[in-house]
Amino acid sequence: MKINRKLLVGIVFIVFVIASFFAGSLIKEHRYNNDRLQRCDTLISFAIKKAENDDLKDQNAMKALISNVYAAYVLCDDPDLAAQLHDTWNTLIFEGDSYIGKEEVLISQLRSISETLTIGD
Repeated sequence: MKINRKLLVGIVFIVFVIASFFAGSLIKEHRYNNDRLQRCDTLISFAIKKAENDDLKDQNAMKALISNVYAAYVLCDDPDLAAQLHDTWNTLIFEGDSYIGKEEVLISQLRSISETLTIGD
């Protein structure tokens, strides 16, 4: 009877240890994904501020804006939002002059992407 009880306690302990490693892995992955989303949102907000405050005719401002949009695209795990960011990034690279004087269009695109991101706790 004592051997069965010790065996049961040992098995429960092993199951508990395995479950705790599994739970730790899930928590780590959840935090990692939330961190990526947070960084993506931060980079989008940097791009919005750059479009609002800087003159897009300035090559350095445009390069910084393009860089922020691309970095947000790389960090975005949602395929639909990543596609929108990629399209915006391509437009900025190949037709960047189309946003000069129409910064509000770019800002509204970036804001709609930012509002769609769901960042958990």
